[in-house]
Amino acid sequence: MSLVRKRKISAVGTKKRETILYAAEKEFEFHGFGGARMQRIADLAEVPKANVHYYFATKQDLYSAVLERIIGLWDQTFPAIDADDNPAKVLIGFVEQKVEFTRLYPRATRIFTSEVLYGGLHLSDYLQNRMTQWTHNRAHVIKQWVANGKIKPVDPFHLIFLIWASTQHFAQSEIQIKSVYQKTELTREDYDHQAASLATMVLRICGLDCKDSAAKTSLRRHCK
Repeated sequence: MSLVRKRKISAVGTKKRETILYAAEKEFEFHGFGGARMQRIADLAEVPKANVHYYFATKQDLYSAVLERIIGLWDQTFPAIDADDNPAKVLIGFVEQKVEFTRLYPRATRIFTSEVLYGGLHLSDYLQNRMTQWTHNRAHVIKQWVANGKIKPVDPFHLIFLIWASTQHFAQSEIQIKSVYQKTELTREDYDHQAASLATMVLRICGLDCKDSAAKTSLRRHCK
């Protein structure tokens, strides 16, 4: 079920709506839902406040739209899988997609995490339905892999939780990571290295040979 009802808008309107959503992400990240102000969002988007209210009648509508877009991006990772799929390739793909999501949308990752940490009030329907079904479907396949001897015995939910947490760490703890790396900005190479390292660890937990499954050169370097 969608978090917010969308009205039909033109191509120009779609672009303006996206600009408002991008500005809203900044506002919600720094001030949260309670502290966010529609006027500041309008200023960031460089549009009149009336334009913001044209597309989003209330702050709740705008916040719901931000969350809905984040969920839509999130759902693109780890698509539907089958017991006949190659576990190594599936898990490598999941890790790489999640890391890439974090790299491209660090603000979205932080907003989603913050909402969950504060009780997930605005995500209750998603958490109880879509996310739960998504997780159980993939956990069922992982159980089949275990039963068929394709991977070592692992708790499927814990494996999914592990991948979620580790792949999001660069976004959630960006300041800490930059400090440890002694960098002002994280590079594409940093994220590729993270994906390769995490994928290798996940495969080893599952008893899989990453040398035979690694598609990327960066991952092969870790398969020693």
